[in-house]
Amino acid sequence: MAGLSGRTDLQVSEVEATTSNGPDMDVEARAKAIRAGARMSIPGMAIMSVVLVFVHIWFRPRVQTPLHLDLWLAFMGGVVLFWSASMVAFARQRPEATETVATWAVCGKVIQAGLNIGIAASPWVLLPGTDPALQYFTTMMYVWYVGVTTMTSNAGVPISRWEVALLTLSSASFALTQTTPYSIPVALLIVLIGLTMLGLRRLVQSTVSAALAAEVLSAQAAAATREALATVAGERDSKTRFIASASHDLQQPLAAAALYLEAAVASGQGEVRERAIMGVRSSLASTTALIDSMLDHLRLEAGAAEAKVGEVPIDPLLQAVAIQHQPSAIAAGIALVVKSGRGQILADAAMVRRALGNLVANAVRHSGGSRVVVGARRRSSVVDIWVIDDGRGMPPGHEEWLFTDYGAGPADTAGLGLGLASVRRQAELLGGSVALDTRWRRGAAFRLTLPSA
Repeated sequence: MAGLSGRTDLQVSEVEATTSNGPDMDVEARAKAIRAGARMSIPGMAIMSVVLVFVHIWFRPRVQTPLHLDLWLAFMGGVVLFWSASMVAFARQRPEATETVATWAVCGKVIQAGLNIGIAASPWVLLPGTDPALQYFTTMMYVWYVGVTTMTSNAGVPISRWEVALLTLSSASFALTQTTPYSIPVALLIVLIGLTMLGLRRLVQSTVSAALAAEVLSAQAAAATREALATVAGERDSKTRFIASASHDLQQPLAAAALYLEAAVASGQGEVRERAIMGVRSSLASTTALIDSMLDHLRLEAGAAEAKVGEVPIDPLLQAVAIQHQPSAIAAGIALVVKSGRGQILADAAMVRRALGNLVANAVRHSGGSRVVVGARRRSSVVDIWVIDDGRGMPPGHEEWLFTDYGAGPADTAGLGLGLASVRRQAELLGGSVALDTRWRRGAAFRLTLPSA
């Protein structure tokens, strides 16, 4: 019986790690306990197999009723075979945490219950008619087994109350059948130990459950910390690039304005002076537009922008944006074409004009093409406003981060990386969205989707 008890200790570890009786435990923690218990139970399976062979060889000639022993061995052998098959299937499938807890925990609980029922029945099968000293010694082994089973219980599959009660009452009842003068005190002692084990059972479960939950929380906290550090590092690097790019982009129009101003001062009166003054104005306008774009983005990023939603006619909106960007399109050698759009959208007029203007400006500055088309089409309860160019397009994969803060296109066309991020925020503030349609292969096609009036 010592081998039987040692085996069951390991079995309990395995099976207890197979069910999700711990409400405080995370699914991952329970699954981890189940996997650990499954590994620990492999020696237990071998021990139980050896014990059953030993019982068959040693006890069969000595028991009063061999048929009862044969039935008991068949039952326990069936449990061990089911246990072995379950372990093989578990090792092959390598189930995820949810399946481990939901399915394999039940399987483990069945194995545990079967073994404990068999062990509770074993004194009535093996010991009747044997030497009283052996009966007394074996009864104490059952008491030891109840304690070990309870103390090795974990929050994965804790031993149930009825199993502790069954093992205790079986041992106590068998003690009462012994002819020794101490049978009643021994039976009472066994019951007292069983009651103590029931009390310790809850303490063991809560302690192991708390330890596993703490381990899971620690792992989650470490993962969250790593993610937060990576996010902070990414934002730091992005803003560092933004500051460097902003400094560079602001220097260009300001340097051009300074050169135009020097030319105007040096040229005196005449046509050269007028062209220089126009150059100064254009450079300062570019600087103002760049600063406005930065301020727009910062307001949107801080959540300080508010949308005043109303009905906005589509065609006047498209025409106004085209007129605004026509000079820069002509300077870039790009034909800016507007396809008339009917109907109205629900939006903040100024905000949607800036969003659409950013898309057009992006196409004019960075597409490298010869034509930009702006149009709109109603689709169910929304309106899709398109900005399509015939330029170089976007390399695969850019659409995933193109609208992120400080994101930009290819290196040879990149600017501050604010315009498209601002468009995304403005579209979301207006209850819409913006996307790059990857189906367009001859350039880039941006779609601004807004609610229809």
